[in-house]
Amino acid sequence: MAVLFTANITQAQTVQKKKIGEYPVFSLAPYGGIQFPMGSLGETYKSSFNAGLDVNMKINKETSFFLNAGYYDMPLKSDRTGPAASFIAITAGPRYVFSSASVKAKFFLEAGLGVYIFGLKEHTTTVAPIVTTPSSSTVNFGLNTGPGVVIPVSDAMDILMKSKLHYVLNADGSSTFISASIGLDFKL
Repeated sequence: MAVLFTANITQAQTVQKKKIGEYPVFSLAPYGGIQFPMGSLGETYKSSFNAGLDVNMKINKETSFFLNAGYYDMPLKSDRTGPAASFIAITAGPRYVFSSASVKAKFFLEAGLGVYIFGLKEHTTTVAPIVTTPSSSTVNFGLNTGPGVVIPVSDAMDILMKSKLHYVLNADGSSTFISASIGLDFKL
């Protein structure tokens, strides 16, 4: 009886250690893509590139948390005059993963909130009088949400694809843009 009791305790401790070692899982994903300004932002600025870095902490099979830093270029449309712009976003939030044993890819939905730094670049007029406007920036609160997919490539790396709707609150109302990105997700 003592042997069975000891064997059962040893097995329970082994299983518990395995579960503790499995989560959390950290990953780092550099990415790049394209952004599409919408609404009043889309009237002034055109689509361009975005780039950034996702840090992800998976706490169980379905749930993880991300911290994201992204740069979104906003070049001026050719029929407009004025400075070009950009957003730098630093956001964090939860990610819910929909997984199935029969499908290797993992679909997810994430939502984040944080700061969006809107920067206007230095601009010099081309007609008289020539005026140079210095660069400036404003910090605003913003939200983002969107779907994505993680495609396994190896034990150490996955392909990460996602699209997001960004909603930035500012003194004049709000600014909205959509981003689509692809990157490599490295497990740490």
